[in-house]
Amino acid sequence: MKILAKAFAKVNPRLKVLGKLDGGYHDLDISFLSINLADRMTFESSNQGVIRVSTGVDIPKEDNLCYRAGKKLKNSCSVKQGANVTLEKRIPIGGGLGGGSSNAATTLICLNRLWGCGLTRKSLIGLGKEFGADVPFFFYGGYCTGKGKGSELSKKENIFRDRLIPLIIPPFSQLTSEVYSKFDQLRGSFDKQPAKDYRDNPPGIGNFTVENDLQRASLDLNPELETYVDLLQNSSTVKAAGLAGSGSSIFGISRKDVSSEEIKEELEEDLRSISEEAKVIVARPTNHGQLIQEQEG
Repeated sequence: MKILAKAFAKVNPRLKVLGKLDGGYHDLDISFLSINLADRMTFESSNQGVIRVSTGVDIPKEDNLCYRAGKKLKNSCSVKQGANVTLEKRIPIGGGLGGGSSNAATTLICLNRLWGCGLTRKSLIGLGKEFGADVPFFFYGGYCTGKGKGSELSKKENIFRDRLIPLIIPPFSQLTSEVYSKFDQLRGSFDKQPAKDYRDNPPGIGNFTVENDLQRASLDLNPELETYVDLLQNSSTVKAAGLAGSGSSIFGISRKDVSSEEIKEELEEDLRSISEEAKVIVARPTNHGQLIQEQEG
């Protein structure tokens, strides 16, 4: 049997940092929205007992989240089989769109089927948490709110389903760890100025606002980002815009009754004066973390 999968990306319409948790993590009030920008993945069982991941991206095996997630599942279930995994990257690396986390979650789901492990979603999430705070979201997809590290999730009605999600992908990436470090430097002591907790009454949700506490830190690290943020925020086709996760990608929420062609044409025209290497992608919300198809071989 062969399993084919599309591992979807995500954006965060809301990312508020409320404080710090033990272990260096941050206490978040966050929302997630899956979009149809996706990496393509295939999974085939192997009798050789090893996991091989083929991808055009130069990532050492031990750092590849697909390999690490597969190895974790194999050891946890005492699986003797191996797997051949292919990964075609379409989600930009270092863009704040959750590609690595999506790959890890999709790997656990697909290999759980391929190997017949029979683990529940709850068990798979437990395995996936160690590979990133975003990983649990991709077991749900759609629109979710989260707290704590972002992994305590609640699935909500997808209020974004009728909107388009334009993305600007700059020709550079950012490291999440560096952005949070810069945020801590700029924020100072959480004890002196505690953040307001909006979890029970999130403001502006019906107005499709984008709120991201990491945006200031990202712009401080890379001032060039501000040009891209301004371009999307000032677009006539966009209702709201801001940084995707920790960046470097920028995303927007479209106005009603605009087409993807209208959005792309306007943004690409404006983008020409800024960078020839930056890209525009117009995505749509999805209600799943991945799309999976089994093929009998």
